[in-house]
Amino acid sequence: MTKKTLGQVLMSLTMLSSFAAPAMALDYEAKPVMWVLQAPFRTVGGLAGAAVSGLVSGPIDEGYHGSLKGTTHVAAKFGDEECAGQRVAAVPIGGSVGMVVGGGLGTYHGLGHGFKKGWEKPFSRWSFITMEEK
Repeated sequence: MTKKTLGQVLMSLTMLSSFAAPAMALDYEAKPVMWVLQAPFRTVGGLAGAAVSGLVSGPIDEGYHGSLKGTTHVAAKFGDEECAGQRVAAVPIGGSVGMVVGGGLGTYHGLGHGFKKGWEKPFSRWSFITMEEK
């Protein structure tokens, strides 16, 4: 059992070194070695950030804000956007449409945001949420 496991570990290390050998052979100015070694981790971090930010946090955040904007817009068309009665009447019309449109935009913007932040800082909290880093 031990020889089998040791053989698998040695074969894995051999394969990993064969993947890294061409990167080490390149001229440093032609292709930085650190970039070649970080690229797989950055790609996985970017894809994970895009999935979470684009499919979860982006639609929730933008759907909420879109719902508020839609409600305010329709209440203003009714006459007064500050009046509670007109805001309540505007929720089924403007709120639902704003939530659907905002969710779609949140998905689109969340995918880009999550991949960009996930590439810069893989698996950081900023790649999983849609608010901007301050």
